[in-house]
Amino acid sequence: MKQCLQLAAAAEIKFVLFSLSQCNAHGLRAVVASLVLLPFALFAQQQPQQQPQAQHHISFPDGRNQYVNVRLRLPAESPQLQLIMPAWTPGSYLIRDFAAQLERLRATDASGKPLPVSKTAKNRWQVSVGNETEVIVDYAVWAGELAVNTSWVSAEYALLNGAGVFLYTERSRNWPQRVSVELPPQWQQVHTALQTGLKPFEFIASSYDELVDSPMLLGNPVEHPFEVAGQKYSLVNQGETSLWDGAESARDVAGIVEAIQSFWQVNPFDRPYLFLNIIAQGTGGLEHDHSTVLLASRWQMRYREDYVRWLALVSHEFFHAWSVRRMRPAALADYDYEREMYTRELWLAEGLTSYFDNLLLLRSGRISVDEFLMLLAAEFHKYETTPGRQVRSAEQASFDAWIKHYKPDANNINSDVSYYRKGSLIGFVLDQALRENTKGQTGLGELMREMYATYGPQGPAPDGYPAGAFEQLVEQHGGAELRQRLEQMLSSVDDPPIDAALAWYGLQLDRNPSKTAAEALGRPVPADFGLTWDKQSPWLQVETVARGSSGALAGILPADELLAINGTRVTRETIADRMLRLIPGETASLLLARQGQVLTLQVQAQEAIPDKYLINIRPDIKRRQKERMSAWLGVNLRFVNN
Repeated sequence: MKQCLQLAAAAEIKFVLFSLSQCNAHGLRAVVASLVLLPFALFAQQQPQQQPQAQHHISFPDGRNQYVNVRLRLPAESPQLQLIMPAWTPGSYLIRDFAAQLERLRATDASGKPLPVSKTAKNRWQVSVGNETEVIVDYAVWAGELAVNTSWVSAEYALLNGAGVFLYTERSRNWPQRVSVELPPQWQQVHTALQTGLKPFEFIASSYDELVDSPMLLGNPVEHPFEVAGQKYSLVNQGETSLWDGAESARDVAGIVEAIQSFWQVNPFDRPYLFLNIIAQGTGGLEHDHSTVLLASRWQMRYREDYVRWLALVSHEFFHAWSVRRMRPAALADYDYEREMYTRELWLAEGLTSYFDNLLLLRSGRISVDEFLMLLAAEFHKYETTPGRQVRSAEQASFDAWIKHYKPDANNINSDVSYYRKGSLIGFVLDQALRENTKGQTGLGELMREMYATYGPQGPAPDGYPAGAFEQLVEQHGGAELRQRLEQMLSSVDDPPIDAALAWYGLQLDRNPSKTAAEALGRPVPADFGLTWDKQSPWLQVETVARGSSGALAGILPADELLAINGTRVTRETIADRMLRLIPGETASLLLARQGQVLTLQVQAQEAIPDKYLINIRPDIKRRQKERMSAWLGVNLRFVNN
């Protein structure tokens, strides 16, 4: 009998070899019975045990007051359960302490019996589970900040960013996540990159990380679907009115998508990609694997310069689907949601993206060459009129993003430099140098694609690029001397040599076109005190004071209110005219109010900080320079002269 059962247990489903002479009648019946049950036993062995999952249910019973209610259902993984809410969200490097908006947290078992809850840290709650097998956690989140990295709920729509809405545990972070949405009666749509479940308004994520990476737009937005090279996309406009031409914006986004797809030469998406565009006020964008959140002004399409800025934002965030989302610094490869994650490579992740966003916007045909050169000149101008560039290097600005870039104050202009902007300038200079050193065979685009082939999800090192990896690639293509130049630009406060790079293309930079125009017309050169004014204040209130300016030397401080110049009342409406009446070098008497006290300061007028730069084609541009420029811009240029 025992031998017969052993034979049965060793049998294959497709065929069984055993000797009937080894079994008596009773043993044979046991063998037959075992064979009947065997396929089911083997099937059970082959199937993995069902993985636990986190189930989130969201509803809006108090939506008019900007609350979203969340119910989390979890298997009890231990007698003491530690619930965690992230302190920041990927792509936005600032500790935001989302737990500050969480209220009314309570826990019960499956039967509804309350379980003890105690808060153990600013973003952690401990639930005493005991012997229970399941935990249900209910809480509310106030969603009253409309931004690309926070959440917003109103009677019209909701934008939910997962890091500030959903809780997790150390174990449940790696579990599948299921989200069911209970919509208010007036809402009909949920737009998210998450995979859909079996039930209406049910969505599935493979892990908590994917859940956080998939913002949700709920309400009644207008969707504009389109395809590029067989890949599906949608521009989803929340707040679209007659002021915003949805069809035109969708066509423009499709053109940008085509140019960036062509640049990368690989499609990384396994589902439709969403552009979630909130048309309200403000600006900003935040990238995700299969979507991006954008903010736009209701009036943004009515003024060409504003609309171009929105198109550049689209280009920037979509470029991130490759660089940052799928190819990122190794320091950001595995998120720690509770503390800062430092890297010195944001100049690459964000800065080089800022270089390519406008360049690819030009190649998409959505802007002209003149508009591109104006955008490039604006980057040069903003960089060179920031005294903080002489204080903080590109690498240091990257490292200090957590305490500087996302926490601007009145002195930021003097103490910090944008790693977006300096990285963009470094990208421009490096692209030109690579083209020169390789006789036009290799540019920055080739290096970015090679980086992606190595450090992207299908490459041999998909866990992020280590420090120095990009610099090594520059050396391989451009030589050791170019790598040294790059490292100097990254680690020092030296200005990138933009003039030499422009000259190689036959271009030149006019750093003070207002002065040039004034002198040509015989008019006075504009003057100022090195101050900027707070646009949000109804008064003439100082916002920033540039280091080394005449205003700084005289002791003017941010938040000072300017009342009069040389005894004459001055207001927001009259300041521009009054400054035109001053001559650089003369001393003016300024009447100021500071914290309720009135004081007078003597300030010497200086030549005005230029309000813009211009890039011009050199009058003696050569044919070879024209060819270089055409290759760089990716468009066929036509010149009037030679």
